[in-house]
Order: sequence, then structure tokens, then C-alpha cells
Amino acid sequence: MRPALAAVLFLTSIGWSVAQESAVQQTNPPGLKWYQINTPGFQILYPQGIDQQAQHLANTLERVRIPESRSMGVRPKKISIILQNQSSVSNAFVMLAPRHSEFYAMPSQNYNFLGTNDWLTLLSSHEYRHVVQFQRAITGFNKFFYYIFGQQAVAGFAAAAAPQWFWEGDAVATETAFTHSGRGRIPNFNLLLRTNFLEGRTFRYNKAYLESYKNKIPDWYVLGYHMVSYLREKTGDKDIWEKIVKRSWGHPFIPFTFSNAIHRETGLYVNGLYREMAGYLTTKWKSELEGLPITAFESVTIRPNAAYTDYLYPQVLRDGTVVAQKSGIGDIEQLVVLKREGEEKAYVQGMMNPTGMMSGEGSKIVWNEFRFDPRWQMRTYTIVKGYDFATRKETVISRKSRYASAALSPDASRVVTVETGTDYQTRLVVLDYATGAVLNQLPNPTNDFISMPRWSEDGNSIIALKTNKEGRTITRYDIVSGKSADFFPPAEENLGYPVPAGKYILYNSPYSQIDNIYALDTESGSRYQITCSKYGAYNAALSPDKQTLYYNEQTRNGFDVVKIPFDPRSWRPLAEVKGAPGFYEHLARQEGQSNLLDSIPDKVYPVTRLHRASQMINTHSWGPYFSNSFAQAQLGIFSQDILSTTSINGGYQYDLNERTGSWQAGISYQGFFPILDFQLLAGNREQKTSVTDNEGRVNVKLDWKETGTTLGLRVPLVFTRSKYFSSLEFGNYLGVTQVSSFRNYATRGDTALTLGNTSRYVPIKLRVDSGNVQRLDNFNYLLIDQLSNGTLLSNYFYVNYTHLLKESTRDFNPKFGQALYFDSYSTPYGGKFNGNLWDVRGLFFFPGLFKHHSLFFRTGYQSSLLSPNTNTYTFRNQLFKPRGYAYPNDSRFYTLQTNYQLPVWYADVALGPLLNVQRIKANLFYDFGNGQGSSYLYDVSHPALYVINHSVNYISEGVEMTFDINVMRLLQQVEVGFRISHITANAYNNSGMVFEFLIGNIPF
Repeated sequence: MRPALAAVLFLTSIGWSVAQESAVQQTNPPGLKWYQINTPGFQILYPQGIDQQAQHLANTLERVRIPESRSMGVRPKKISIILQNQSSVSNAFVMLAPRHSEFYAMPSQNYNFLGTNDWLTLLSSHEYRHVVQFQRAITGFNKFFYYIFGQQAVAGFAAAAAPQWFWEGDAVATETAFTHSGRGRIPNFNLLLRTNFLEGRTFRYNKAYLESYKNKIPDWYVLGYHMVSYLREKTGDKDIWEKIVKRSWGHPFIPFTFSNAIHRETGLYVNGLYREMAGYLTTKWKSELEGLPITAFESVTIRPNAAYTDYLYPQVLRDGTVVAQKSGIGDIEQLVVLKREGEEKAYVQGMMNPTGMMSGEGSKIVWNEFRFDPRWQMRTYTIVKGYDFATRKETVISRKSRYASAALSPDASRVVTVETGTDYQTRLVVLDYATGAVLNQLPNPTNDFISMPRWSEDGNSIIALKTNKEGRTITRYDIVSGKSADFFPPAEENLGYPVPAGKYILYNSPYSQIDNIYALDTESGSRYQITCSKYGAYNAALSPDKQTLYYNEQTRNGFDVVKIPFDPRSWRPLAEVKGAPGFYEHLARQEGQSNLLDSIPDKVYPVTRLHRASQMINTHSWGPYFSNSFAQAQLGIFSQDILSTTSINGGYQYDLNERTGSWQAGISYQGFFPILDFQLLAGNREQKTSVTDNEGRVNVKLDWKETGTTLGLRVPLVFTRSKYFSSLEFGNYLGVTQVSSFRNYATRGDTALTLGNTSRYVPIKLRVDSGNVQRLDNFNYLLIDQLSNGTLLSNYFYVNYTHLLKESTRDFNPKFGQALYFDSYSTPYGGKFNGNLWDVRGLFFFPGLFKHHSLFFRTGYQSSLLSPNTNTYTFRNQLFKPRGYAYPNDSRFYTLQTNYQLPVWYADVALGPLLNVQRIKANLFYDFGNGQGSSYLYDVSHPALYVINHSVNYISEGVEMTFDINVMRLLQQVEVGFRISHITANAYNNSGMVFEFLIGNIPF
């Protein structure tokens, strides 16, 4: 930044920064009435209308509390569990800061996620293990950090001292050992890992954990389960991981403490353990393939490249068109038509609900997407949506619904779907495709979990999966009478995706420990294996002439759509199908509690009303921390209620650049429709600048005391309704800042200079051209961007809008999208100072020349009040500058920046455990800016004010190279790089090259 024109910029209030950075919490609508159940180990919070499930959850959690704690050697203290019923997302989590857990009462329709478990039972087993882990993490030095800094510090140190794969893998191992259908028992869970290993893609440990842009890598749950399970089998010690993490969490500040702890217990470091596990499983899975009569098939999918891509849920329309849902490492979800000459893109779907199915009849396809309450982020919906390939029109069949899974009737006029209400009751619902009207609701008096429904071929009944405490079966529901009949007794077999085909029902099953397609003869009750796959076969679809069977076959690079003749004579009776032992029996044996959840007590706990006000103050963390920019160190205390309505913070902040400190406190209340933010500030400020004249540099130091308060509100809204993420946020903040004890020091070298008639003037020597007279004299340079003592009363209003296409893993920008921002700063309430600034900014994305290339533009215009009057206040510049330049405050500034960003190399290169480089990107840019403004000089000896007007162009072009890296095997990816800019000469800068280091988009 040019010293003579450097701006010392003041926030109208410190609260603006804090308020805008305060996250929008996942809040519920304010009208909900909340209740609580207290047990020895839990406080269950739940909204009115889900009382029965809250009681069942309390009993289930108490059932698992002690058994699941034993292998970690701890007894967790009481924890709050929030049973959420407004969200249609199937999810749950445990977190510290504040310590609590949340269960979303929306069972997943994806049978390979849920298994044959009850949803809340599965969550209880998995999530409580996380509670146990967090309790175990409070040990050794971590326990010391807990008392000194609170929950946030423990969460950070615990996450750094044990990789994410351990947290999730240990929890999956626990659910597998304590339930009949945990994910470790489901072959689909390890499908990608199995495929990679048998295809020779064991990769290195760094890549297997930190993931990759080059290859599809199983997530932490899969890697972690097999690492945790393998070591327990290898050692025969169910407590082996407790010994490892106790040592690791006891010394979290030691680099690679987790790997060292594994080595102390086993003689293997973590990468050695991974290689041994990979070799063991590869040998095991290869042996299971020996002698299998692998089904020969014809591939329908023609892949354009080798990038990992799934073509899922094939559907054969009336005219024989084969449609599939395409998604992958380089593609967002979309419907494609598969032809002999290749695929044809038909329609890009919105935010998908992963129900594990799709349905097509006639010329139409139906599926489920998420929808969002504009304001209350905890209230979400899942709707039924359709697309007609004949008319190329989409249809939103339902709105503000909780429907998951959807299937078209044979005449494509009706849709059957599964509704799970906010009362946790599940029912089959029949809708009109054209209007979305509810035509029928089928009774479900025992509240069995119904999933993946399909119409019978005559359209008179529904075939669906039914799951209850006895297990799972396939059931027929009569549309008229509502009566149901099971085809066979419920069992623990993880059946899925039933499809009627004449007298047969085709379905997926892991009967042989490899998922395949099977058939049930509804007349005789006999069952048969149709496919024998190397990795897995799923999702049958029969051609209209019933001669060809289409399905999904897992391959090296993802799911393909394949076909075989539909020939019952070639099928193998179920009795001839042999299975292999799963990789979980040792876990069940070690725990000895596989029947723990077969019977849950039905104790009725007392219920009391929960008032939100009683929960508002919930202190969870304290002590020092750094801001994200590392420019400020803070010592404070933090509170957030577990219902996410109220955040409170207070403490002392030290600015590392200014070397000044201030006391501040703030509160953000998010329980109203507008979010209310309030902030207080009191402290010292200091800034330094310089002015260059004919005799050299004049250094200026300013210090003052600042006391301020800010009160404001903001409204964040979500409008996502399609393939675009859309949001709107606006807010307004009132600020009062009192500046006192303002002082100005000016020096030339070691010599102090006498200041001008106010503290905002600095004496300098410049040659000034006034008419035809040139003279060299003493002038006072007006620092128009500096304050003096007084009160600033200010207002800040902003509007932000985004509309961005969803992205695949390899995308670093959306292919299409817009982001628009408007800010207005002003002083409409009086006070000593006058000022205003408004700006409008835009960001526009377009596709590049090749896949994953990105062309995007930044543009903006800013206007601000600049004046020689000493009561003029200059607000902080909001507009981004052309790269490589620093420019003065201008009354008007506009800019246009052009960028072309592209991937250079999907590197996957590691420097031991220290550094892992995943991807290298390049960005070519050309920036233009124009600034117009004035500088003011006051002649003391001949009282006169000189105005120097300027209009300056700023032009730069250059390249940015950035690297997506992981440091010391930490999962958090960091973007670092450098920028080389060539700047064009103007009145303030010489032309030349500027080199900058980058962390994210921030130059250093």
C-alpha cells in the first residue's frame, strides 16, 4: 500500500464484524413446545407430539449406556440428547462446545444404511459410542486442557490426536457388535473398499485416509471400521483401542501421537497397520471368489472416461428407453438416457434425498428431493418430484411433505410413497401424479417401518419392505382394503429394492455375503439367486417385453448398467447358494452382547416442561484463542444453549497488528424470525501511517480510546428449490462509537514535527502548481480518513444473494452461478461525524473450455463521501482491489476481474507424514480498476485549500498457483500457493512484477 495514501480504516462498530461472522444456527420454529425426560445418564429433550418415541429412546440409551462404555474404561457423565422431529434428514451427531447430541427422527429409506434395525435404536448404539469416546478423551494432558480451556479445547485436541476414521470406525464397530444389523454386517458398506483392493488399488495410507480427487476413496466410516475391526481380531483384545487412544489423548500435543501409540501396543505404526489390514482383507476376499460362477453380462453403459462414476437405478420406459441416475467424482446427480452410441444428458436433479431407489413407468421418472424452510434450518422437507421424457417437463408432485421413496403406478398416473410424520408414524400414501393430491393412506396400526414400495403389475396392490423388531420381510398391501400379507416370516436378512415381475418379486440380498439379485416365486414361496457378481449386483429392472433384465453391476470405476436374459431356468435355488463368513463375528464374540437390544425396557420416566429461557446460558469454553486470520488473540468465555437459540461471548481481545487491547461482549439471539445481535466494546486503538513529500517520509502515529455498541438484526433465508443453492440474507445494524483521547504524532526520522491546526493535518513540503505559479512551501496534508474525538452514530444495511449450481467432488467452482452483495454505511442519526459509503459487488460463474475448468468474473462499484471537512468519517473500503496493487481511498471506484481457473494435476503426492498434496490448480487473471478521488493540501502561510483530483486506472494480469494440501495427516484441507502479478504503471505505481504468497485467497 502506497504510504502517502494509506488508509487507517475504522469499523463503525466491532460488533458488525462479530455479528456477520456469527454462524446461523440450526434452529427450530419458535412455536414448538419442548419437554424433557431425565434418566440417570441422559436428559432427553423433545418437542410435543413425539412423547412415545422419547420414552423409548430414554430406555434404549439406558440399555446401552454401561455395556458400550466398558471397552473404553469410562462412565460418561450425564448428557443432553435432543430428539428432533422437524427435519426430514436422516442424521444424528454428538458434539462438544456445547456438549450434547441430536437425533433426527426421520428413518432412512436406504436399506443399506438402516439395515434391519429400528432407526432410533441404531442411532442410540452408534452415537452413544461417540459420547464414550469424548469422555475417554478427557485424560492426561487433555484433561488439564479441559479444565483450563473448556469443551472447545478438548474437542480440538481430541480430534488432532486421533484421526476421524477412528472416531467413526470405532462407533460402527460398536453398532455392529451390539445390533443384529450394524453396518459392519452389510456387504454394501465395504463395497468400494472391496472393489479397490481386489482391483489392486490399495493405495497408500495417506490417500486412503485423506481422500483424493483422482480416485474414489471409501469414507472414514468404512476405512475406520476395517482398521478397528482388524486390530481387534489380530490381537484378540477388545480393549486394544482403549489402550491406544488413552495414550494418544493423554499427550495430544505430540506430533503423530496416535501412530506412536499404535506402535507402542502392536509394534506397527499406523501406515504399517493399514498395509497389513489391506493385505489381510485382499487375501480373504480373493479366496471368497474362488469357484464362484460369475454371471456373464452385457454392459449398457458406455463410459466417456475412467473417472469414478455411478449409473444407478436403471429404469426401462415404455418405448424401451433405458434411463439411469448418473453421479460421480466429477458429476452431479442427473438423469441420462443410455444409448448404443453413448449417453444423453436429460435432466439435472436437485438436492437429492438418498432413498436408494428411483421409479419409472411410461415416459416418466419419479424420485425424492429435499426442500427447506426459508428461515428455520432445522425444519426441512422431502418431496416427490417427477420428470416426463416425452414432454421434457418436470413436475413437483408434493410440497412441504415428509415423503421418502416414490414409485409410479403402471399407468404412470399415481405415485406411492412413504410418509414419516413428525410423530414418527410411518404410512403408505398414494398421490395423484399431476396434482399431488392425496388419493389414499394405508393403515399401519403397529407402526412397522415401511420402505421402498412398488406397484404390482395390475396396479391394485403395493409391494414393500416391512421391518419391525422381528426383522424384515416383503409385504403386499391391498390398495382398496388396506390389508397386508407377508410373503415369508420376518428375519435379519437385509432385503432391499423389491420389484414385481409377473409371479416373481426381484430383490437385492446379501445372502452370500456378496450383494446379488434374487427372486421370490410368490406362488410356491421358493427363492432363487439370479446373479452371481464379483463385487455386487443391485436394482433390477425388467424390460417391457419381459425378455431382458437390467441391473447395476459394481465395476472398477463405479456402477454400470448391464443386462442379461430374463430366464428363470438359469436361476440357482437358494439352498445351493453358499455364503462366506462376514468380517464381524469376532466383534460380537468379544462384546458378548449381540442380544442386548432384542428387548428394551418400557419404563415410563417422569416428563416435565422445558422452558427455553432456563437453557439460555450454557457456558462451554473459556480461555485464549486466535481468530481465523491469526491477527487477534482473545481471552474469553463462551456460552451457547443446546437448542441453538442464544450465543453469548465476552472477554479481552488483543490485536497483534496494532498491539492494543479491548474488552468486549456480545450476544446473538436466533429464536426470533430476525436474528438479534448486540455487541459492546471498550479499549485502546492505535494505527500508523506515513506521507511522502519532497524531503522524504513523514511517519504518523495515532492512538485513541474507543467505546462502542452495536445493535442490529439480520434475516437469513434459504430458497433452494432445484439444482441451485439459493439464499438471501439482509440485515441492519445501528452503531454508536465514542472516540476519546485522540492523539497524533508526526516524525521525520528522529525529529518530531509540529502538527497543523488540528490533529488531522500533517506538515509536509510539496511543489504545488496553482495556476501559473509553482512554489515549494510548507503545507499541511489532510488525513481525510482519520477520526478525532467525538461520537460516531452510524447505520449499516446489507443484502446478500447467492444462486449457485451444486458441485461435484472435482469442481472447485460451480459451473453456473451468481452472488450479489450490497452494502450501505451512513450517519443518518447526527453525532459529530458525517459519512456514507455504498457498494454493489457481483460474482458470476460460467463453464470453461473443458470439464472442471471455470470462467468467473468479479465486478463491483463503490461510492463514498470524501471531504476536507474534519467531521467527515471515511468508512472501510469494501471493494476488492486489482491484484498486485494498493490504492488510495477514492470517492468512486469500479473494477472488473476476469479469472480462468483449471486443475493442473491431481497429484496425490506425499512427503512422508508431513505433507500430502492432493491437487494443484492454476488461475489466469486479468484485472481492471478505476479510481476517482481527491487529495487536500492546506497552505498555512497563505490560508488556502488546494484540491488535487485524480482518475487512475489500475491494470494487472498474472497467474495464481494453488495447492490443496494436508499437513501432518490432519484431515482439514488447506489451500496454499503464490501469485505473480504484472502491474501497469500509473500515477501512483511503477510497472513491475509483484509476488505474493497465498493462504486461501489471502495474500501475505
